[in-house]
Amino acid sequence: MNALGWGLLLAVLLAGWAALDGAVQGGVPLVRALGGRSDARRRTVLATVAPFLLLGEVWLVAAAGVLLAAFGHVEATLWAAGYPFVVALLVAWVVRDAALWLRSRLPSPVWRRGWDAVGQAASLALPAAFGALSGVAWVRFSVVGPQADGGSGAAQALALGLPVVTAGLAVATARVHGGLVVAARAPEAIAREARRRVRRALVPAAALATLAALGALAVAALGTASALVAAVLLVAVAGVALAARFDLDRGVHRTGVVRASGPLLAVVPVAATAAVVGPAVLALAAPAAVLHGLTWPVLGAFAAVLAAQAVSWRVLVRPLGPRTAVFL
Repeated sequence: MNALGWGLLLAVLLAGWAALDGAVQGGVPLVRALGGRSDARRRTVLATVAPFLLLGEVWLVAAAGVLLAAFGHVEATLWAAGYPFVVALLVAWVVRDAALWLRSRLPSPVWRRGWDAVGQAASLALPAAFGALSGVAWVRFSVVGPQADGGSGAAQALALGLPVVTAGLAVATARVHGGLVVAARAPEAIAREARRRVRRALVPAAALATLAALGALAVAALGTASALVAAVLLVAVAGVALAARFDLDRGVHRTGVVRASGPLLAVVPVAATAAVVGPAVLALAAPAAVLHGLTWPVLGAFAAVLAAQAVSWRVLVRPLGPRTAVFL
């Protein structure tokens, strides 16, 4: 497998994590809002997203392995340029998981509500850190970074603004995606309120996607032509978000547009990042001999993970019922 194949594999793994773990990132902040002071309702909301926690983190670990093995120079650059965001992502990830696993270990209402608050904060920080790190990648692996270092005012403005926009976009898209997952799996009383919150989040998500598309156009204007693909993808997903809002405004929530809007909003920013940084990242891939030597072991492990996750999906991810396994 050549550098392009490894780059596509990395993008697929990150997109899979964004789709699976994004449901948790968007669902956990709704626990207090939808559950109120009732611990039973809060656990119901948690149960809607719990399987995605178990399934999603495998993809992030695999993506980190591919990044280190095939794109070590890229990892080093991201670590140096986005060190605060890398640390924030790791801390938020650990704290979020600790909050979810520990909150039901004791029956004390104070204990559980405290961990719910911690989990909510960490679940907001996690997509924000990942989005900001994506913005750093837009800067460092395009013409923006060298031009900003050279004193270009436009490039410096983009270098400061892109991580902020992509961080906000990641939080907004996770909120939509997680809310739709809760609405799809929860009892109707909770699902109805989740849809109302998704409806309110769709317009900000569309606005941030449009703003990110304008940023991509600016990157393309400075000289990174592949950013045009990112702009098209982001404008398209903004349109999907607005179409989903239109359907929800009419009281229709079972349309294909509404159902697809969550996964698309979660995945498209990853695809847009891949479009912007792809040429520079592929140029920094490990030597061809190293990539070829790793191909079959990695592809074999990837196939095994896909098979295991497919089985888990059939068992774990279905509308909640009396026989649903509850992990958190």
